[in-house]
Amino acid sequence: MSVIQEEKEISIREAREVVKDLMVPNAFIYWVDFLFHIVLGWCSFYLCYNADFFSPGQWVFFFVSIFSFYRAAIFIHEITHLRKGTFYLFRVVWNLLCGFPLMIPSFLYQGVHNDHHNIKLYGTRGDGEYFPFVDKGRSKIILFALASFFVPAFFFVRFVLLTPLSYCNKSVRSLVLEKISSFSIDPNYKRTRSSLNAVDMWQAQEIATCLYGWFFILLMLEGVLPYKIFGLWLIVFGLVFFINSLRTLAAHCYRYSGEDVLSISEQLLDSVNIPNSFLGVLWAPVGLRFHATHHLIPEMPYHSLGKTHQRLREQFSKKNLYLQSNSSGLLSTLARLWRESGNLAFFVLFVECF
Repeated sequence: MSVIQEEKEISIREAREVVKDLMVPNAFIYWVDFLFHIVLGWCSFYLCYNADFFSPGQWVFFFVSIFSFYRAAIFIHEITHLRKGTFYLFRVVWNLLCGFPLMIPSFLYQGVHNDHHNIKLYGTRGDGEYFPFVDKGRSKIILFALASFFVPAFFFVRFVLLTPLSYCNKSVRSLVLEKISSFSIDPNYKRTRSSLNAVDMWQAQEIATCLYGWFFILLMLEGVLPYKIFGLWLIVFGLVFFINSLRTLAAHCYRYSGEDVLSISEQLLDSVNIPNSFLGVLWAPVGLRFHATHHLIPEMPYHSLGKTHQRLREQFSKKNLYLQSNSSGLLSTLARLWRESGNLAFFVLFVECF
Protein backbone atom coordinates (compact mmCIF):
# COMPACT_ATOMS: atom_id res chain seq x y z
CA MET A 1 0.00 0.00 0.00
CA SER A 2 1.38 3.41 -0.95
CA VAL A 3 1.87 6.28 1.47
CA ILE A 4 -0.96 8.15 -0.26
CA GLN A 5 -3.30 5.17 0.12
CA GLU A 6 -2.36 4.81 3.78
CA GLU A 7 -3.08 8.50 4.33
CA LYS A 8 -6.53 8.02 2.85
CA GLU A 9 -7.45 5.00 4.97
CA ILE A 10 -10.21 5.84 7.45
CA SER A 11 -10.36 3.92 10.74
CA ILE A 12 -13.98 3.43 11.76
CA ARG A 13 -12.81 1.83 15.00
CA GLU A 14 -10.86 4.95 15.94
CA ALA A 15 -13.77 7.22 15.04
CA ARG A 16 -16.11 5.21 17.24
CA GLU A 17 -13.61 5.27 20.10
CA VAL A 18 -13.48 9.08 20.00
CA VAL A 19 -17.27 9.39 20.41
CA LYS A 20 -18.29 6.14 22.13
CA ASP A 21 -19.88 8.00 25.07
CA LEU A 22 -22.32 9.76 22.68
CA MET A 23 -23.84 6.64 21.12
CA VAL A 24 -26.75 6.02 23.50
CA PRO A 25 -30.07 7.38 22.18
CA ASN A 26 -32.02 9.55 24.61
CA ALA A 27 -35.64 8.37 24.57
CA PHE A 28 -36.90 11.58 26.19
CA ILE A 29 -35.47 13.69 23.35
CA TYR A 30 -36.98 11.38 20.73
CA TRP A 31 -40.45 11.47 22.27
CA VAL A 32 -40.59 15.21 22.95
CA ASP A 33 -39.17 16.17 19.55
CA PHE A 34 -41.44 13.87 17.57
CA LEU A 35 -44.67 14.46 19.50
CA PHE A 36 -44.22 18.23 19.51
CA HIS A 37 -43.73 18.41 15.75
CA ILE A 38 -46.40 15.91 14.72
CA VAL A 39 -48.99 17.67 16.91
CA LEU A 40 -47.83 21.04 15.59
CA GLY A 41 -48.07 19.68 12.06
CA TRP A 42 -51.64 18.43 12.37
CA CYS A 43 -52.83 21.54 14.25
CA SER A 44 -51.29 23.94 11.73
CA PHE A 45 -52.69 21.82 8.88
CA TYR A 46 -56.19 22.18 10.37
CA LEU A 47 -55.75 25.91 10.97
CA CYS A 48 -54.38 26.37 7.44
CA TYR A 49 -57.46 24.75 5.96
CA ASN A 50 -59.84 26.89 8.02
CA ALA A 51 -58.02 30.21 7.60
CA ASP A 52 -59.15 32.81 5.08
CA PHE A 53 -57.98 31.86 1.61
CA PHE A 54 -54.52 33.32 0.83
CA SER A 55 -54.51 35.35 4.04
CA PRO A 56 -51.19 35.94 5.84
CA GLY A 57 -52.35 33.61 8.59
CA GLN A 58 -53.02 30.82 6.13
CA TRP A 59 -49.53 31.17 4.65
CA VAL A 60 -47.99 31.01 8.13
CA PHE A 61 -49.92 27.86 9.04
CA PHE A 62 -49.15 26.39 5.62
CA PHE A 63 -45.38 26.65 6.02
CA VAL A 64 -45.45 25.67 9.70
CA SER A 65 -47.35 22.49 8.76
CA ILE A 66 -44.87 21.66 5.97
CA PHE A 67 -41.74 21.90 8.10
CA SER A 68 -43.36 20.34 11.17
CA PHE A 69 -44.55 17.33 9.20
CA TYR A 70 -41.19 17.12 7.48
CA ARG A 71 -39.29 16.92 10.75
CA ALA A 72 -41.75 14.40 12.20
CA ALA A 73 -41.60 12.25 9.07
CA ILE A 74 -37.79 12.22 9.00
CA PHE A 75 -37.86 10.21 12.22
CA ILE A 76 -38.39 7.24 9.91
CA HIS A 77 -34.63 7.49 9.39
CA GLU A 78 -33.93 7.23 13.11
CA ILE A 79 -36.34 4.30 13.46
CA THR A 80 -34.34 2.45 10.81
CA HIS A 81 -31.10 2.87 12.76
CA LEU A 82 -32.41 2.13 16.25
CA ARG A 83 -31.28 -1.26 17.52
CA LYS A 84 -33.81 -3.98 16.80
CA GLY A 85 -36.03 -4.69 19.78
CA THR A 86 -35.68 -1.20 21.26
CA PHE A 87 -38.03 1.81 21.16
CA TYR A 88 -40.96 -0.51 20.33
CA LEU A 89 -43.67 1.88 21.55
CA PHE A 90 -42.03 4.81 19.77
CA ARG A 91 -42.08 2.88 16.47
CA VAL A 92 -45.77 2.05 16.91
CA VAL A 93 -46.77 5.60 17.83
CA TRP A 94 -44.73 7.06 14.96
CA ASN A 95 -46.60 4.87 12.48
CA LEU A 96 -50.02 5.59 14.03
CA LEU A 97 -49.60 9.38 14.06
CA CYS A 98 -47.32 9.93 11.07
CA GLY A 99 -46.44 6.87 8.99
CA PHE A 100 -49.94 5.53 8.28
CA PRO A 101 -51.79 8.85 7.72
CA LEU A 102 -48.97 10.14 5.49
CA MET A 103 -48.88 6.82 3.55
CA ILE A 104 -45.24 6.26 4.53
CA PRO A 105 -45.17 3.30 6.95
CA SER A 106 -41.73 2.60 8.31
CA PHE A 107 -41.25 -0.68 6.41
CA LEU A 108 -40.77 1.35 3.20
CA TYR A 109 -37.43 2.54 4.59
CA GLN A 110 -36.28 -0.21 6.90
CA GLY A 111 -34.02 -2.71 5.20
CA VAL A 112 -33.58 -0.60 2.08
CA HIS A 113 -31.76 2.09 4.02
CA ASN A 114 -29.69 -0.50 5.88
CA ASP A 115 -28.41 -1.70 2.49
CA HIS A 116 -27.40 1.89 1.76
CA HIS A 117 -25.08 1.67 4.77
CA ASN A 118 -23.75 -1.76 3.87
CA ILE A 119 -20.06 -1.23 3.14
CA LYS A 120 -20.18 -3.72 0.25
CA LEU A 121 -23.38 -2.32 -1.28
CA TYR A 122 -23.06 1.48 -0.97
CA GLY A 123 -23.06 3.13 -4.40
CA THR A 124 -23.58 -0.18 -6.23
CA ARG A 125 -26.61 -1.51 -8.09
CA GLY A 126 -27.76 -3.12 -4.85
CA ASP A 127 -28.13 0.29 -3.21
CA GLY A 128 -31.61 1.62 -3.95
CA GLU A 129 -30.79 4.97 -2.35
CA TYR A 130 -27.97 5.79 -4.73
CA PHE A 131 -28.12 6.98 -8.32
CA PRO A 132 -25.21 8.14 -10.52
CA PHE A 133 -26.58 11.62 -11.22
CA VAL A 134 -23.18 12.87 -12.39
CA ASP A 135 -22.98 10.19 -15.10
CA LYS A 136 -26.66 10.31 -16.06
CA GLY A 137 -26.82 14.09 -16.49
CA ARG A 138 -28.86 17.02 -15.32
CA SER A 139 -32.11 15.77 -16.83
CA LYS A 140 -32.26 13.06 -14.17
CA ILE A 141 -31.76 15.66 -11.44
CA ILE A 142 -34.65 17.70 -12.80
CA LEU A 143 -36.91 14.67 -13.16
CA PHE A 144 -36.06 13.46 -9.67
CA ALA A 145 -36.94 16.80 -8.07
CA LEU A 146 -40.13 17.28 -10.10
CA ALA A 147 -41.34 13.72 -9.54
CA SER A 148 -41.05 14.20 -5.79
CA PHE A 149 -44.16 16.41 -5.86
CA PHE A 150 -46.21 13.39 -6.90
CA VAL A 151 -44.88 10.92 -4.33
CA PRO A 152 -47.83 11.42 -1.91
CA ALA A 153 -50.34 10.67 -4.69
CA PHE A 154 -48.20 7.74 -5.82
CA PHE A 155 -48.15 6.10 -2.40
CA PHE A 156 -51.84 6.87 -1.81
CA VAL A 157 -52.65 4.86 -4.94
CA ARG A 158 -50.16 2.16 -3.94
CA PHE A 159 -51.73 1.55 -0.53
CA VAL A 160 -55.41 2.34 -1.13
CA LEU A 161 -55.89 0.72 -4.55
CA LEU A 162 -52.96 -1.54 -5.37
CA THR A 163 -52.61 -3.17 -1.96
CA PRO A 164 -56.02 -4.91 -1.99
CA LEU A 165 -55.71 -5.61 -5.71
CA SER A 166 -52.28 -7.18 -5.24
CA TYR A 167 -53.67 -9.74 -2.80
CA CYS A 168 -55.95 -10.93 -5.61
CA ASN A 169 -53.34 -11.09 -8.36
CA LYS A 170 -49.84 -12.59 -8.09
CA SER A 171 -48.39 -10.49 -10.90
CA VAL A 172 -49.61 -7.26 -9.34
CA ARG A 173 -48.34 -8.45 -5.96
CA SER A 174 -44.87 -9.06 -7.34
CA LEU A 175 -44.84 -5.63 -8.98
CA VAL A 176 -46.01 -3.92 -5.79
CA LEU A 177 -43.45 -5.63 -3.56
CA GLU A 178 -40.47 -5.30 -5.89
CA LYS A 179 -40.95 -1.84 -7.35
CA ILE A 180 -43.19 0.23 -5.05
CA SER A 181 -42.46 -0.97 -1.53
CA SER A 182 -39.38 1.10 -0.82
CA PHE A 183 -38.07 4.63 -0.61
CA SER A 184 -35.52 4.33 -3.39
CA ILE A 185 -34.17 6.84 -5.88
CA ASP A 186 -32.90 4.30 -8.41
CA PRO A 187 -35.77 3.46 -10.81
CA ASN A 188 -34.12 0.12 -11.60
CA TYR A 189 -34.05 -1.02 -7.97
CA LYS A 190 -36.06 -4.12 -7.05
CA ARG A 191 -36.74 -4.93 -3.44
CA THR A 192 -36.32 -8.57 -2.45
CA ARG A 193 -38.74 -10.53 -0.32
CA SER A 194 -35.94 -11.25 2.15
CA SER A 195 -35.48 -7.48 2.63
CA LEU A 196 -39.18 -7.14 3.45
CA ASN A 197 -39.25 -10.15 5.74
CA ALA A 198 -36.39 -8.66 7.75
CA VAL A 199 -38.84 -5.95 8.91
CA ASP A 200 -41.12 -6.95 11.79
CA MET A 201 -44.84 -6.90 10.93
CA TRP A 202 -44.38 -5.23 7.56
CA GLN A 203 -47.62 -6.73 6.23
CA ALA A 204 -49.53 -5.42 9.23
CA GLN A 205 -48.14 -1.97 8.47
CA GLU A 206 -49.19 -2.31 4.84
CA ILE A 207 -52.75 -3.30 5.74
CA ALA A 208 -53.03 -0.59 8.41
CA THR A 209 -51.96 2.08 5.90
CA CYS A 210 -54.52 0.78 3.43
CA LEU A 211 -57.26 0.97 6.09
CA TYR A 212 -56.22 4.52 7.01
CA GLY A 213 -56.59 5.52 3.36
CA TRP A 214 -60.00 3.93 2.94
CA PHE A 215 -61.23 5.47 6.21
CA PHE A 216 -60.16 8.88 4.90
CA ILE A 217 -62.07 8.26 1.65
CA LEU A 218 -65.13 7.13 3.62
CA LEU A 219 -65.07 10.33 5.69
CA MET A 220 -65.04 12.38 2.47
CA LEU A 221 -67.84 10.34 0.88
CA GLU A 222 -69.97 10.78 4.01
CA GLY A 223 -69.36 14.52 4.02
CA VAL A 224 -67.50 14.48 7.33
CA LEU A 225 -64.38 15.79 5.58
CA PRO A 226 -64.53 18.06 2.52
CA TYR A 227 -62.82 16.92 -0.67
CA LYS A 228 -60.69 20.05 -0.67
CA ILE A 229 -58.80 18.82 2.37
CA PHE A 230 -57.40 16.00 0.24
CA GLY A 231 -56.08 18.63 -2.16
CA LEU A 232 -54.36 20.42 0.71
CA TRP A 233 -52.94 17.08 1.90
CA LEU A 234 -51.43 16.47 -1.56
CA ILE A 235 -49.95 19.98 -1.77
CA VAL A 236 -48.45 20.00 1.74
CA PHE A 237 -46.89 16.58 1.46
CA GLY A 238 -45.85 17.15 -2.12
CA LEU A 239 -43.77 20.07 -0.88
CA VAL A 240 -42.46 17.97 2.03
CA PHE A 241 -41.15 15.42 -0.46
CA PHE A 242 -39.79 18.14 -2.74
CA ILE A 243 -37.73 19.63 0.09
CA ASN A 244 -36.54 16.14 0.95
CA SER A 245 -35.52 15.59 -2.69
CA LEU A 246 -33.24 18.65 -2.48
CA ARG A 247 -31.78 17.34 0.78
CA THR A 248 -31.23 13.94 -0.87
CA LEU A 249 -29.44 15.53 -3.83
CA ALA A 250 -27.16 17.36 -1.39
CA ALA A 251 -26.46 14.28 0.77
CA HIS A 252 -23.93 12.71 -1.63
CA CYS A 253 -21.76 13.60 -4.60
CA TYR A 254 -23.20 10.75 -6.72
CA ARG A 255 -20.01 10.36 -8.75
CA TYR A 256 -19.91 6.56 -8.90
CA SER A 257 -21.52 4.43 -11.59
CA GLY A 258 -22.45 1.44 -9.45
CA GLU A 259 -19.91 -0.97 -10.91
CA ASP A 260 -17.36 -1.11 -8.08
CA VAL A 261 -17.36 -1.62 -4.34
CA LEU A 262 -16.04 1.55 -2.70
CA SER A 263 -13.57 1.85 0.17
CA ILE A 264 -14.61 3.45 3.45
CA SER A 265 -12.71 6.60 2.51
CA GLU A 266 -14.38 6.78 -0.89
CA GLN A 267 -17.80 6.37 0.71
CA LEU A 268 -17.03 9.11 3.24
CA LEU A 269 -15.80 11.56 0.59
CA ASP A 270 -18.85 10.81 -1.56
CA SER A 271 -21.03 11.91 1.38
CA VAL A 272 -21.56 15.51 2.45
CA ASN A 273 -21.61 17.41 5.74
CA ILE A 274 -23.13 20.89 5.78
CA PRO A 275 -22.56 21.80 9.43
CA ASN A 276 -22.82 25.58 9.20
CA SER A 277 -26.07 25.93 7.28
CA PHE A 278 -28.23 28.54 9.02
CA LEU A 279 -31.44 26.94 7.72
CA GLY A 280 -30.15 23.39 7.97
CA VAL A 281 -32.48 22.62 10.86
CA LEU A 282 -35.37 23.16 8.42
CA TRP A 283 -34.25 21.49 5.19
CA ALA A 284 -32.11 18.75 6.83
CA PRO A 285 -33.82 18.11 10.18
CA VAL A 286 -33.01 15.44 12.75
CA GLY A 287 -29.25 15.72 12.21
CA LEU A 288 -29.21 15.01 8.48
CA ARG A 289 -26.98 17.94 7.62
CA PHE A 290 -24.19 15.81 9.17
CA HIS A 291 -24.65 13.16 6.52
CA ALA A 292 -21.00 12.19 6.08
CA THR A 293 -20.66 11.86 9.86
CA HIS A 294 -23.75 9.68 9.86
CA HIS A 295 -22.26 7.41 7.18
CA LEU A 296 -19.07 7.04 9.21
CA ILE A 297 -21.02 6.07 12.35
CA PRO A 298 -24.58 5.16 11.25
CA GLU A 299 -25.87 4.16 14.70
CA MET A 300 -25.04 7.54 16.25
CA PRO A 301 -28.36 9.08 17.46
CA TYR A 302 -29.31 12.29 15.72
CA HIS A 303 -29.09 14.44 18.84
CA SER A 304 -25.39 13.56 19.18
CA LEU A 305 -24.28 14.16 15.59
CA GLY A 306 -23.32 17.80 16.15
CA LYS A 307 -21.03 16.88 19.08
CA THR A 308 -19.71 13.92 17.11
CA HIS A 309 -18.75 16.16 14.22
CA GLN A 310 -17.03 18.62 16.57
CA ARG A 311 -14.98 15.89 18.26
CA LEU A 312 -13.93 14.25 15.01
CA ARG A 313 -12.74 17.53 13.56
CA GLU A 314 -10.63 18.10 16.68
CA GLN A 315 -9.45 14.64 17.78
CA PHE A 316 -9.67 12.28 14.80
CA SER A 317 -6.25 11.35 13.38
CA LYS A 318 -7.69 11.57 9.86
CA LYS A 319 -9.48 14.86 10.50
CA ASN A 320 -7.99 16.47 7.38
CA LEU A 321 -9.53 13.75 5.25
CA TYR A 322 -12.77 13.82 7.24
CA LEU A 323 -13.15 17.58 6.81
CA GLN A 324 -12.99 17.19 3.02
CA SER A 325 -16.60 16.02 3.24
CA ASN A 326 -17.70 19.48 4.43
CA SER A 327 -19.66 21.84 2.20
CA SER A 328 -20.65 25.43 2.90
CA GLY A 329 -24.39 25.18 2.20
CA LEU A 330 -27.29 23.56 0.41
CA LEU A 331 -27.15 25.78 -2.66
CA SER A 332 -23.39 25.43 -3.11
CA THR A 333 -23.69 21.64 -2.82
CA LEU A 334 -26.49 21.50 -5.37
CA ALA A 335 -24.51 23.83 -7.64
CA ARG A 336 -21.53 21.48 -7.52
CA LEU A 337 -23.72 18.52 -8.47
CA TRP A 338 -25.21 20.59 -11.30
CA ARG A 339 -21.78 21.56 -12.62
CA GLU A 340 -20.47 18.01 -12.51
CA SER A 341 -23.50 16.48 -14.18
CA GLY A 342 -23.06 18.03 -17.63
CA ASN A 343 -24.55 20.65 -19.91
CA LEU A 344 -27.21 18.92 -22.03
CA ALA A 345 -29.99 18.67 -19.47
CA PHE A 346 -32.82 20.44 -21.22
CA PHE A 347 -32.05 18.91 -24.61
CA VAL A 348 -31.98 15.40 -23.14
CA LEU A 349 -35.14 16.07 -21.13
CA PHE A 350 -36.92 17.25 -24.27
CA VAL A 351 -35.84 14.16 -26.22
CA GLU A 352 -36.82 11.77 -23.42
CA CYS A 353 -40.30 13.27 -23.25
CA PHE A 354 -40.87 12.08 -26.80
